[in-house]
Amino acid sequence: MKTLKLDITKILLLIAVLLLLLFQLTGCDENGGITIPSGVSELTVSVKADDTALDNPAAIVITEAKALISEVEFEKESNGKDELHQRGPFVMNFNTNGALVEMGTQYIIRDNYTKIKFLLHKPEETEIPADPEFKEGTAANQRFSFIIKGTYNGSSFIYKSKQSASVVINFTQTENIDIKKTNVTVLFNKLKWFKNGSAEVNPNDPQFESLIDNNITSSFSEVFRDDNKDGQPD
Repeated sequence: MKTLKLDITKILLLIAVLLLLLFQLTGCDENGGITIPSGVSELTVSVKADDTALDNPAAIVITEAKALISEVEFEKESNGKDELHQRGPFVMNFNTNGALVEMGTQYIIRDNYTKIKFLLHKPEETEIPADPEFKEGTAANQRFSFIIKGTYNGSSFIYKSKQSASVVINFTQTENIDIKKTNVTVLFNKLKWFKNGSAEVNPNDPQFESLIDNNITSSFSEVFRDDNKDGQPD
């Protein structure tokens, strides 16, 4: 009987320790309630086309654009190290009409951040992407990271980028991600993808592939805090 009492005491003590550890890991947020892990923010990353009438092309109309993206990260101001926000690869469908769309929502450590980084991901030889259009075979020229569809001088085209590329965008000023839920918005200009200076280029012409790929990467030009998701800096 004495042994049974001791066993029950040990079990109760173990339960108490586990509950304490669970409370410490989960934590209470500043607005009360055990809603999200202590010390983190629920951060949404959104993207929006920032095209103007001056950019409007005469020959090219873009109807669809999508990317295979992996490893969305934010760089800390304190030590320059990257904090993982989202691990892929996942398919990102861009809105060609200018509406803001979400890339993803995940927890991130509350800290001061200076830039966002993400990878336009070309599938590996044995990888099966979520969207089969990103892979036509195992050869290097049959796997793609970015796909754009539209018309050029009235004729349909499909442009498929064959390279992985890192996109790095600096915040205009260090951003303190420090509240329960927040959003940052990344702007891009899709109408510069098929430009050589002010001149438009033919998406079907192989000589322009490197130019177009570089244009895609550099078209992601700005990132800022945008908690109300109106596409404007807060």
